[in-house]
Amino acid sequence: MLCRIARLSILKARVSARFVQLPPRTDSFSPCIRYYSSMPDTPTSPLDVSAAPGAKREASPATDNCAEKQAATDLCQAAPDQKRARLQVKGTKAANKRKHPRKANADEAMLDAIELLMRNAWHEANSVDSDPQTMPLAFGWSADDKQGEAEFCRNPPVASKLAGGLPLECEFDVYVHELTERGLGVATRESADGLRQLVLAGKRPWAFLVPFTLRGEKVRVRSVRHEWGYTQTDLLDVIEKSPLRIDAPCRYFGQCSGCQLQHIGYADQLVFKRQMVERALAQANPLFSKLHVSHVTQSPLEFGYRTKLTPHFDIRRDTPPDQVAIGFALVGQRKVLDIEDCMIGTDTVRAGAKKAREDTRAKMSSYKRGATLLIRETNVPKDDPEGDVTNTPACELVKDYVLDHKGWVTDVVGKLKFRYPASSFFQNNSSILPAFTGYVRDQLNAWNQKLADAESKGNTRVLTHLVDAYCGSGLFGIACHSDFEKVVGIEISNESISCANNNAKMNDADNCDFLLGDASKIFDKVAASPRNTAVIIDPPRKGSSPDFLDQLIEYGPRVIVYIACGVPAQARDLNHMFAKGAISIDGTTAPIDNKPASHYCIASIQPFDLFPQTYHVENIITLVRQDD
Repeated sequence: MLCRIARLSILKARVSARFVQLPPRTDSFSPCIRYYSSMPDTPTSPLDVSAAPGAKREASPATDNCAEKQAATDLCQAAPDQKRARLQVKGTKAANKRKHPRKANADEAMLDAIELLMRNAWHEANSVDSDPQTMPLAFGWSADDKQGEAEFCRNPPVASKLAGGLPLECEFDVYVHELTERGLGVATRESADGLRQLVLAGKRPWAFLVPFTLRGEKVRVRSVRHEWGYTQTDLLDVIEKSPLRIDAPCRYFGQCSGCQLQHIGYADQLVFKRQMVERALAQANPLFSKLHVSHVTQSPLEFGYRTKLTPHFDIRRDTPPDQVAIGFALVGQRKVLDIEDCMIGTDTVRAGAKKAREDTRAKMSSYKRGATLLIRETNVPKDDPEGDVTNTPACELVKDYVLDHKGWVTDVVGKLKFRYPASSFFQNNSSILPAFTGYVRDQLNAWNQKLADAESKGNTRVLTHLVDAYCGSGLFGIACHSDFEKVVGIEISNESISCANNNAKMNDADNCDFLLGDASKIFDKVAASPRNTAVIIDPPRKGSSPDFLDQLIEYGPRVIVYIACGVPAQARDLNHMFAKGAISIDGTTAPIDNKPASHYCIASIQPFDLFPQTYHVENIITLVRQDD
């Protein structure tokens, strides 16, 4: 092995010798110009320290073994310096990139919150009866001045930690004026009065993003990283507290990225989430600000509700196996915070998490890289945990946990049972699911009766068919099946369709049929007339695609129930339907020529809190067709 290393070193020396002996070219495209121009005046050839760059050596590389051995030694000694120089250049380039953030990389929610802050400050600075038409289209620069916007947003007035700022330069006081949809504070160095005067003068303050803060607070922060028009910070101290602030019960709060709202009482969390739904709708379309948003339906459990946890860990060379952190991400960092117990997990899940940590610690040395653990609550027969749950009534099942990603989970919603792979999606707060699914069922029944009364059909059902798009394991379709002649669930996942059909059979939902659909022809398998059909859609957090929404408009069901875990995406989808002429707000529709045959009014907006202590909120919007 030592001989092989020596031969490789000699080979490298010969290659270096041939490169250094090349005479320098003087044309502008010479690949040697940069190399030679970067060399010091003193010759530094690893083969011959007396030779000037480009000069011919006296000894031949083929015969001068001593020179070659010395060259190999010199190369090894020079490597750390050369590596350090390369890292320094790389670090300089990275620093330059940090000095000039891009708008495309900025947090859209933060930019929206800053604009909302500017508009609110302008309204407060002017009289109540001031004309909104006189509000500037942009603050700090002209509406069409892209260069002015870039000059402001790329030149923060403060230092930051990642840009090489000194500790004293990076720490200062700010005032929190607003919260983003993720519960993060939007702050400036100006007080509320100072901010109003600044905006009234047509100027714009530099904004700071501060976690775990509330409106009206004065806090001490450390600037960490500059973004487009704002700076991300760490919270150091709360100087002036909001009357809404409480002591968080979790010892990890403020470091763990899992919860964002534990410093607010639960009633105030519900108020905040309702405001976030209202804001998301208004930002998608100013007309949507006229819509009434109901009070948020609270979770029966404020803590101990979550039926799924996914802690993870990273393997680092400098960390002993018994000291590897297993938990969740540190706020604002790419590091893992070791968490021994998570308060929002159910008792069963917390017991499973303890067991998973112990098992992982015992075999930590076998991991080559990090991994994500899975702890999921399930229901099993009391006397036989490994027994078949299919024929066991839901009331006779008991709680247990699953740690295997390839295992199976059984969830209970009221009297219904749902079985699905542990790694697949299912709602993670079973305590609120009866009310959640019950609201959807009640909405469909209420509108079925209203439509029957409007058509003088008495107790005859108008809505005879239900389509459950994005049906997953069949939760909503099966929960509502008893009120319809036929339920058709549509998914583009074979595994989900198989689970949904098995769940329908397990719950004696014989009128349910879950089909594999083509994303481009999602309603082709629905044989019922749109006049007698209701559609439930429950897309992922990113919302529906424009293609799906266009298909929905073209099909034109009588009632649409839109369930969303991502409210901004839901508001965007509603605005897409409005722009297509499919939604009217107080009789106002989009000014387009070719309007669809069907258009809808928004009948109700009902948020649900499935995730207390976090900024997440589910929202259900009911749309009813009006052209009939």
